[in-house]
Amino acid sequence: MRSVLVRLVRFLVGLFYRRIEIAGKEHVPREGPVLFVANHNNGLVDPMIVLYSLSRPIVFVAKSTLWKIPVLRSLLDLLGCVPVVRKGEGEPGISLKGEERNSAAFERLAAVLQRDGAVLIFPEGRSHSDPRLSEIRTGAARVLLLSRKSPVVVPVGLWFSQKEIFRSDVLVKFGATVSPPAAGTVEAWTEAMGAALASVTLNADDWKDHEIVAAVDALYGKKIGRDFFEGEEGEGQLGKSLRIRQLLVSAQASLEKTNPGEVASLVRRVRAMDHLLRRISLSFSSFDDPPPASTILWHTLKALAVIALGFPVAVLGVTAWWAPYRLCGIVANRIPASAKERDQVALYKLLAGLVLFPVFLVFECAAVWLAAGPLWAVLAAVALPFAGISSLLLLEYATWREGQARELLALVLAPGAIARLKAERDALVAECDRLAGVFTGTADNPAR
Repeated sequence: MRSVLVRLVRFLVGLFYRRIEIAGKEHVPREGPVLFVANHNNGLVDPMIVLYSLSRPIVFVAKSTLWKIPVLRSLLDLLGCVPVVRKGEGEPGISLKGEERNSAAFERLAAVLQRDGAVLIFPEGRSHSDPRLSEIRTGAARVLLLSRKSPVVVPVGLWFSQKEIFRSDVLVKFGATVSPPAAGTVEAWTEAMGAALASVTLNADDWKDHEIVAAVDALYGKKIGRDFFEGEEGEGQLGKSLRIRQLLVSAQASLEKTNPGEVASLVRRVRAMDHLLRRISLSFSSFDDPPPASTILWHTLKALAVIALGFPVAVLGVTAWWAPYRLCGIVANRIPASAKERDQVALYKLLAGLVLFPVFLVFECAAVWLAAGPLWAVLAAVALPFAGISSLLLLEYATWREGQARELLALVLAPGAIARLKAERDALVAECDRLAGVFTGTADNPAR
């Protein structure tokens, strides 16, 4: 039964997120005791994504208050999850009884490691929507030291493009194993785990800094990849983007000390252009030289053929599933806790979908049965889920092609405006080049 539930979890996560890129899988041992430590930005979805990313079974911890939800309690028990009491969240404080429960939980997790199992812990101790890692708690280190074996400690960085949004992207980055600290104490291990987690996550003082580095990445990221990470293979697009943005955060902090005026001016201009391009549905790459006319014609004909052939299926899928899709978002955002806990919205959407989509399928098949008979109802039960997934993929494809067409039309219909924007883009790239040269010579440059 547990294996069936794990397959369901992997299916739901793979459907909710458009792309789940996994990097650093070579750091994960295939056997033996492993303690995974991960950042925690997306509630119960975080362990679900790690479950999706690993082939070996894992036991993970979750806050004890989740066991108050009847159906969820049964699912968590079936997955072998271990409840822990979290200080200051949902309870006035950790009482003596809470400390005893946590001690028992740590013993259970240590026993899993002693049986050569894998354990997942979120050392921040809470799920949050902060722009950087929270303070690392001591629980993971305590579990590690309770185990009589010496588990391998693997940091896991979870990085979302838009964690609340259906069909967005997520990177799962497994970092290099944590070297045992010289002292070997709870405090030393906690510090080492915190440093390892920082190396696989993106941390800044403010969400505005995340927006800035995202814009500079779109403008200048390809050149950074060539200049700083040339010859390094094995990472996908999201993995490379994370490394580029980590470097940009370091560069911004360093250059603000030595060239504050230039950095402020560049940030202001990049953000202004980024906002303008978003408003007119273009990107920095829109100003690159277009492909040959023959290539454009071929891709246009191919796109029209795919859309034309898939249109009837898309109509059926949208008609059948638009209402539950919209209701999932409405329900998730109307739950009172979601106003304060944005890190739980994706979970609420998944849970709502787990209920609403089967309910709508039953009602629609019942309606077909009443209108056309049992055979057509069976065909509807098979065809409607297929039509829903097919329409989803077709709409994403059409949206991608529509963006390409818009960029080409802008080049044709507004060449003067595009030329001015391209000149500003080139000027910003030149200023980035100049500041990159300054940063290259600083002690903060990790490539030195």
